[in-house]
Parts: sequence; structure tokens; C-alpha cells
Amino acid sequence: STGTVAAAAVVKRATLPATPPASEGIDVDEQNLAALASGQPATVTASGFRPNEEGIKVVVYSTPVLLDTVTADASGVATWSGALPAALEDGAHTLTFQGSVDRGLAFTLARATAAIGTCTVEGATLNWGYKESFRTYIEGIAKGGWTLTDVAYRYPDFVWENGAGSLDGTALTGLVTYGGSIAFTGHDGALNTTLGNARVELAGDTGYLVFDVTGTTQAGESVDQQGVRLAEFPLADAAVVDGALRLDAVATTLTEAGAAAFGTYQAGEQLDPVTAVIPVDTACGTAVAEEPEADAGASAAVTAVTEPADTEGAPVWPWIVGGLVVVALAAGGGVLIARRSRTAQAEPETTEG
Repeated sequence: STGTVAAAAVVKRATLPATPPASEGIDVDEQNLAALASGQPATVTASGFRPNEEGIKVVVYSTPVLLDTVTADASGVATWSGALPAALEDGAHTLTFQGSVDRGLAFTLARATAAIGTCTVEGATLNWGYKESFRTYIEGIAKGGWTLTDVAYRYPDFVWENGAGSLDGTALTGLVTYGGSIAFTGHDGALNTTLGNARVELAGDTGYLVFDVTGTTQAGESVDQQGVRLAEFPLADAAVVDGALRLDAVATTLTEAGAAAFGTYQAGEQLDPVTAVIPVDTACGTAVAEEPEADAGASAAVTAVTEPADTEGAPVWPWIVGGLVVVALAAGGGVLIARRSRTAQAEPETTEG
């Protein structure tokens, strides 16, 4: 029998500088700088680019991570709005705009809490096939296959299980880590690219499939990028219902960062849909009521609490005593999250064309 296989088009990948090419020149006010430094959405600008210049890369260091590409306006001013990746570690970083000129901003990332959300996530599942035509190409023309570690392949999806992390079901922010790896190989070893340490990042209206991308691309270029937002998907209709956030065959597209790292398709390429079940404790974020102490002479006091005093025990939340007024903390209150460690490692699974 005969048929037609859609071949992957090789995209030349521009290599990111290993170190920041600039550390000043980005304009940001105090409010947006504070938001950026705490991992919240922020807006920054930089000037000096050519009028209407396209393809200006927004990259965060120390390890270079491409966040997006932007276009300057008629005055040569480029603007980026967004939040830093949830997987980016706290510490010293430099945000850069790279184009006909380079601009930078040194800052220190210090998130308010270690957890992205207040609801603990355990036992999450993720189904995603990357791109069906690419899998067909790998097994056919490229005469290759893929090697799986802590990931299963159940046509037409790769399947991850036992994801763990945290989630804010109201703001739809969170980070769930699945681990595992998929090593794509082909063309007698010329293509050898691994997608490792799978994560689902929720950032309000948009979700991301995040991977560490290492190896050699189809174009023969070396790649080693951590925490790449490889694919994105909309979260407009997502909600926590009956103790879980469910994604049902939601369309995904390749991001600018994904195209730069994987080096096979252009940004905006349609990828396979994603399906996921992210369970949370239905009672998470709910304060436990306590009887106020009877003290008619005591004055009312309000105490701000950002985390429990005892990480081993149940958190005790403050109440306002006086006038029978009770303040109940919302689900976004400071809850210390302990992520369950995953120690079991599955034997690698290999498929070849």
C-alpha cells in the first residue's frame, strides 16, 4: 500500500547568547518592577529599536529562556507584558530585549510563597501527543522512534501520571510537575531531541506545557534549554468542578519559545490537543471555624498571616474578636504546600520505526 506522509519542515533556530547581552535600558515603573520581581504579570518597555522592527526576542537569564518575540511601534519602542515562568527559580535574573539593539534589566525574583497556588495537587494525569504528523514522520521517513522514561504511549497520546504541585482554582494559576522524558530520534541519530521534566503551568487565561529541551535538533543544532513553555492553550472556560480541573481535548499551539528550542516548526503551528485531570482537595483554602475566646475586655485585633507557624500541623487562622465579626480567609490565603516526592522510576520504553 502507498500513502502520503507530511514531512516536518526544518526551521533554522537562532541561538540565544549564553549570557545577557545587556543589563540596562529597559523602562519599568516601581509597580511593574515589584510585580515582575514577585512573579506576577508585569509590563516593561525598551526603546531604540528600528521603527516597526519585528522579531525582537524577550529573554530572561541566568540560563537563557526565550519568553516571546515582540514588534516595536513606529517610534521604535518595544513592549512586553506577561509573567515569568512558574518554573523559574528565585534569585538574581536579567530580563533582556534582543534585536537591532540590546536592552536589559537586572532584578531579583522573590516569590511571596514557594507554592503557586493554595490547593495541593496529587495524582494528576496528562495526555498529549505533541503532533501526530511529526510522530508519523519520525517512524516513517526519519526511520526513527522515541524512547520513554516515566511516560506511556497510548495511541494517539503520550501519557503522564502522578503529577503533583499546587493550584489556585479561583485565579487559575498553578504548576503541576509530572517529570518523565520523551527522546525523539531519527535520521541515523542526526535528530536526537529530548522533552524532559513535563509540567503544566496555569497562568490565568493561558496554560502552558513546559519541558526541558535538550539534545540535537533536526537541523543538527545543539539545544539545552530549561523550563521552555513549549506549547500554549486557552483557559477561558476552565474551572475547578467536583474537586478537579479538567482539560478535555483543548487545542494547543507551538509558542515562540517552543519553536526556537525544538527547531522543527514555526511558532503558531497547531499541535495535538491536550487532555488533563488535575485533582485538588475540595476543602482546600477553607478556614476551620473556632470558638472565639470569651474576653469582653479584650480589644479587637487583626493579625496578618502569610503561612502557618507550624509546618507539621494544621494551620490556625486568625479571627477578629469583637462585635461578633469573623474574617474568613479566601482560597488565596497563605497555605504552606508540601509537594509529595516522586521516587519511583519506570524502566525506559522504546519504540522504533
